[in-house]
Amino acid sequence: MSRSHSRWIAVLLLTSACATTPRPASEPASGEGSGEAVALNVRAVPDSRSRHFLTPPELMKRIESSPVQYLIQDLESLKGVAPEQLVDVVWPHGPDPLDVPVVTRSADGSRVVRPAKFNPEAMALIHQAEVHYRAERYAEAEKLYAQALEKEPGNYLAALNFGDAALFSGDPKTALTRYERAARINPDDHRSYFYRGTALVHLDRMAEARDMYAWALTLRPEHPYVTHALDQNADTLGIRLRPRVLRPRALARVEGKGVSVHVDPASPWFAYGLCKALWLGEESHREEMTGERDYHPTNIEELECLGLLGAVYARFQEEGKPKDPALERFMRIVEDGYGKELILYEVLARQAPHVVLTLEPEARERLHQFVLRHVVPLAGEGDSGNISL
Repeated sequence: MSRSHSRWIAVLLLTSACATTPRPASEPASGEGSGEAVALNVRAVPDSRSRHFLTPPELMKRIESSPVQYLIQDLESLKGVAPEQLVDVVWPHGPDPLDVPVVTRSADGSRVVRPAKFNPEAMALIHQAEVHYRAERYAEAEKLYAQALEKEPGNYLAALNFGDAALFSGDPKTALTRYERAARINPDDHRSYFYRGTALVHLDRMAEARDMYAWALTLRPEHPYVTHALDQNADTLGIRLRPRVLRPRALARVEGKGVSVHVDPASPWFAYGLCKALWLGEESHREEMTGERDYHPTNIEELECLGLLGAVYARFQEEGKPKDPALERFMRIVEDGYGKELILYEVLARQAPHVVLTLEPEARERLHQFVLRHVVPLAGEGDSGNISL
């Protein structure tokens, strides 16, 4: 089988399976009053709808036959948005993440993310401890964190800070034990994984540290504190922190009564831009694909549009056109079977920061493996070459 043919098959597999659609919960759970943090209650809604993802010729046919006016403009004509800013326009960040998210089960069994609530007296002790902690009086802070845990044994923040006091006192072994306690209290927050990774580095247990850091990025994709720590400690950990893969080179948006697409028509991103325009302009297509006529971002849209990007790029390579380093890496990830995880990690988690927490363990583990293979691979493994994106 030729490389180009195998890439076509990989793209087909990317767009063939059913997926889940992360959306904000529409209303607060019973007893939550006015709906505190409702916009952050993201959940994955199972969708077994049978759907057909468009091929490039089908996309062009729909665009050409549509009553909606589609205006194609060169990317250079886009005013006020530099190329490096497109990622923030095409895939804008959603609501701010919760300070301490916890996962509960709704009546239908789905996972729902809610803000943690703590005992006020325990929190008062933590606030007192923080004064000592910031002054590097770790022994005094440690006593107050311990008192907070006596007051509320399930206080996740107290358990984390209790570990910090040990770590900064020069006792990473005790810190690790305390962070493990915090993880048992709340296994869904990224910090207990991140902090365990740091303690494990101090204990010279690098393979375990890498795994903990990878879990932290799994639960909070692209978190800047975690990526900074990994970048600073890459040589110590024996890894290479890979930059993000997807940097859009097309922008579709509603303008007046039509939809404009800013893109280089000679780029494979042309297919992506037209697909995004179709989703914005055609209620019938949205209803066909999701069952709803109103527009909201879904992974179904990104699966279709990025699948079209991959299909067109694969065809370009068959025709001998120049390789694009970023799209080569995208295709390698798709061929490796982690295309959906890439979309979840780099696109959907921007729009719904806690969407990963709504996933069941098997799906989380898939994302964890994606991070290990394609975000923090061991030096000398994974994507080869120093690719500048």
